[in-house]
Amino acid sequence: MTQRYFFNLVGPARAIEDPTGVEAGTPDQAESEARAVIAEMRASGDLPLLGAGWHLEIRDGAGRLLRSISLD
Repeated sequence: MTQRYFFNLVGPARAIEDPTGVEAGTPDQAESEARAVIAEMRASGDLPLLGAGWHLEIRDGAGRLLRSISLD
């Protein structure tokens, strides 16, 4: 069964929340999707240099933090 996961960009002074999320079967699948999106955005130049301390948080529908991926 799939559930919705949200990818939030979080930095030292602010956060950019993902209002839509993605459907995935497991947290591992959500992390794979997140890493693929990060790689695509870096390759296309759509992921700006955010500076030190930024990471991508993967949260479930209840808002629980499941994973944190450094963007440094």
